[in-house]
Amino acid sequence: MITVSKDVGTLSASAAPGTIREEPRVATRRKLLPFGFSFSRVAALHQGFLSLADQGVASITNFATGVIIARASSKEEFGLYMLGFTLVLLMTDLQTALISTPYMVYAPRLKGKAHSLYAGSTLIHQLVFSIITMLALGCAALAARFGVGPHGLEPVLWALATVAPLIMLREFVRRMCFARLKLKTVFLFDACIGIGQISGLLLLAHAGLLSAARACLFVGSACGIAVLACLWADRSFYHLRLSESVTDLKRNWTFGKWVFASGLLATASTNLYPWLIAFFHGAAAAAVFAACIGVVSASNPVLLGIQNIIGPKVAHEFAAKGPKGLRGFVLKVSAIVALPLALLSLALVMWGGRLIALLYGHGYAGNGVVVAVLALGIPISAVGFLFSRALFVIERADLDFWFNVVSIVIMVTLGGWLVRFYGPLGAAFGLQAALVVGCVIRATTFLGLAVRSRSSMLEVACETGSS
Repeated sequence: MITVSKDVGTLSASAAPGTIREEPRVATRRKLLPFGFSFSRVAALHQGFLSLADQGVASITNFATGVIIARASSKEEFGLYMLGFTLVLLMTDLQTALISTPYMVYAPRLKGKAHSLYAGSTLIHQLVFSIITMLALGCAALAARFGVGPHGLEPVLWALATVAPLIMLREFVRRMCFARLKLKTVFLFDACIGIGQISGLLLLAHAGLLSAARACLFVGSACGIAVLACLWADRSFYHLRLSESVTDLKRNWTFGKWVFASGLLATASTNLYPWLIAFFHGAAAAAVFAACIGVVSASNPVLLGIQNIIGPKVAHEFAAKGPKGLRGFVLKVSAIVALPLALLSLALVMWGGRLIALLYGHGYAGNGVVVAVLALGIPISAVGFLFSRALFVIERADLDFWFNVVSIVIMVTLGGWLVRFYGPLGAAFGLQAALVVGCVIRATTFLGLAVRSRSSMLEVACETGSS
C-alpha cells in the first residue's frame, strides 16, 4: 500500500516490501536539491518557468536544424534527413515509454543505494536498447543498399546507425534530470547542445559541405559530447548491477507494457506518413511535408510546455478528488487550453503559406493549404492528450492502446489513399482525420467511464448507509 499525505515531504521505503511511507516534514527546513532547488511554492514556480524555457530551447534547436538543412541542401537531401530522423524519433518515444516513464514513477519511492541501483538498471536498459537500435539501423542500411526504400537513403542510415545511440542517450539524460527535478541542469544541457549543433551546421552550410548524412553525424556528435560529459559528472549516482537490471526490467515491463504498445502505435500513426509520401511521390515531396510540419511546430514550445505542466496535474487531481474531480478538471482545462491554441492555429492558417517560403525558401512556396490543414490539429491534439492521460490515470491505458489501433487503421486505409492521390496535402488530411476521431472516442469513453464510476460510488454509499 502507498500512503501520501497532502503535505510535501520525503518518501522512503518502509521495512515491508512494496510499502511506501512518508517521513514527517520538518516545518523549519526545506529539502534542498542540487543547484539550490527546493520543494517550496516559490521554487515550484521557478521550476515551472525553467521547464518551459528548456522546452523552448529544445524546440528551437530542432526547428533551426531543419531550416538550416532545408536551405543549404536540395529537397531530396532534406527529405532523406527527415526520413532518417523519423526512425530515431520512433525509438526515442519507445525508450521513454519502456525506460524513462517507469523510472519517473518508481524512483521517488526509493532512497539511497536502492535508488542508485535502480538508476544503474535504467542506464543498462538504455544502453541495451540503444545497441538494438544501432543494429536495426545497420540492417536497414544493408537493405537500402539492395534497393529497399528511397534512393540515396543508405548513407543516412549508416550515419544514424553510428550516432543514434548518442541521440537516444541525450533524451535519456533529459528524462532522468526531469525525474530528479534537476531542471537547471537539463536547461543548461539542452542549451549547450543547441548552441553547438546550430553553430556547427551553419559552418558546414557556409562551407558547402552540408548533406543529410553529414547533418546526422554532426547532430549525433554534438549530443554525444554533452551526454558523455553529463554522465561522467554524475557517475557516482549510477550503481550498475546486471542481476538488479533484469529484475527491474520485469517490473518496468509489467507497469509499462500498455503504455509502450500505445506509444508505439501513436508514434507509428504519425511518423509513417513521410515514408508513405516518399514511396508514392519521392523524397522531395517528403521534404515539402517536413517543411510544413516544421512551420506548425512553431507551436511546440507552447503545446509541449502545457503537456509537461498539465500531465502530472491530472494524476494529482485524481488522487485528491477521485473520478468526479478528475472529470471536472479535464473538462475545465480542455476549454482553457483550447482557446489560446485555437488562436495560434488561426494565425498559422492565415500566415502559414508566407512563413514556409520565408523560412525554408521559395522552393517550398505554394504549400499554405497543407500548413493550414496541419495547424487545425493543434488544439485537437492538446485536448486529446488530456483525455489520453486521464485514461492512463484511471488505469485504462489498454483502452488508449485500442484507440491508437484506430489511428493506424485510418492511416493505412484512408490516409494511404489520400497520400497516393494528393501527396503532402493528403497526408495532412489523413493526420487530422485520425486526430479528430481519436480525440472524440477518448473523450466519449473517458466521460462514460467517469459517469459509471460515480454511479458505482453512489451505489456503494447507499448500500453502506442502509446497512
